[in-house]
Amino acid sequence: MTVSRKIIAAGLLASVAACSPKKPPAPPPPPPVAIVIPPRPLPPGNAAHTQILPGRGVDGRFVTANTAVTGDRAFWQLKIGLNVAAIGCRGTEEATLVAAYNKIIKTHAKVIKSTEKSVITELGKQNGNNGIAPRDRLSTQLFNYFAQPPAQRAFCARANEIAQLVSSEPTAQVIAQAPGHLSRLDQPFIDFYEAYAAYQVEAAAWDAKYAPAPVATTPVAPIATPIQPTGSPAGM
Repeated sequence: MTVSRKIIAAGLLASVAACSPKKPPAPPPPPPVAIVIPPRPLPPGNAAHTQILPGRGVDGRFVTANTAVTGDRAFWQLKIGLNVAAIGCRGTEEATLVAAYNKIIKTHAKVIKSTEKSVITELGKQNGNNGIAPRDRLSTQLFNYFAQPPAQRAFCARANEIAQLVSSEPTAQVIAQAPGHLSRLDQPFIDFYEAYAAYQVEAAAWDAKYAPAPVATTPVAPIATPIQPTGSPAGM
């Protein structure tokens, strides 16, 4: 009887164990968080990654060859800028720009000649020569400056606006108006430099966050080459 009770009790315990709820399986680990790396910032206007920016003045603005230029030299540099635009700009403003520039050459011919002579004299005094070579160097510098590709689209539109104004101004007023016109003609390049400076900050921040760390390398010591004693034949 005792044995039968034990068997029945064991069976009941087994039934209870079989009917108890099973422990749910552990949830799967969360999927790894995908790290999306944004593309590295690009220089504005398809400029080179090695673009060199001019320095800034005390007012925080970039200082260029056209900064604070006045008088005859302002008109002379303005004329060079408009010449570059008339030669190189091929957008919707080409026809009106070229027509206005040709009118400037014709209407203000005497001022163009006198201001260039004034610039040659000024540069000659500064350099202790006749001023021709310094004039040529400055002309080349200005041509290259006004022809900077990253700023050309904005420069051409601005040059067209200013050419219309200069072509319709009385000759007696063009020198007085030249510094303001030159400053406005220079602004597209200032804007490009500012955009490039902002790009440099953004690129540096991207590099600090996403660029791979440089791999450290252990320098390999050079293998010393035995030196043969002088006067002794090799192998002796």
